[in-house]
Amino acid sequence: ASKPQGLGGGSMKERLANWWLDLGPTERLHARVMLLVMAGFLFHFVAFSAFFIEDAAITFSYSRNLVEGEGLVTYAGGERVEGYSNPLWTFLIAFFYLLKVPPFFAAKLLGGLFGAATLPFVYGITRACRPDRDDHVALIPPILLAGSSTYVIWAGSGLENSLFNLLLAAGLYRVLVESRNPKAHPISAICFFGLAIT
Repeated sequence: ASKPQGLGGGSMKERLANWWLDLGPTERLHARVMLLVMAGFLFHFVAFSAFFIEDAAITFSYSRNLVEGEGLVTYAGGERVEGYSNPLWTFLIAFFYLLKVPPFFAAKLLGGLFGAATLPFVYGITRACRPDRDDHVALIPPILLAGSSTYVIWAGSGLENSLFNLLLAAGLYRVLVESRNPKAHPISAICFFGLAIT
């Protein structure tokens, strides 16, 4: 049978199978290693799961009051002052609060997911900056990042750090992709807009 090409039509399972078959030996090895790196980050993340920075409670308060109909205020009946500097994160936490997910849990969940999702973009940035190399150097930055206690602690702090890192890494990666392909959709603009309001 001929080798399927690209990520064309079909189910998600078929598209993933086609993507996997299109990878070369080095890319397959890197994909496996990146899955391990992301899992390692999550284990590292759980080790620091009790940590919250107190400033996160400001965002949680604004999110709760927004959902409960009080508006963007620190406390019910309070003055409408923008006491937060992370609108996108505040609205994300509010969305989860609307779904009855407590803000402390939502912030941890998003912190872990966004922290792990940042790592493939860091890998992709390194690969894109070294397009003619078929070595394993691109694995070093995500491995170091996943092993960094500073990165892990702040991803789970309850603040917007994980979202900020994800949008920054995704935006930079997309800039590199879009600069090589004039027909690529300008997804970097969406990432940087999100970054600006994070």
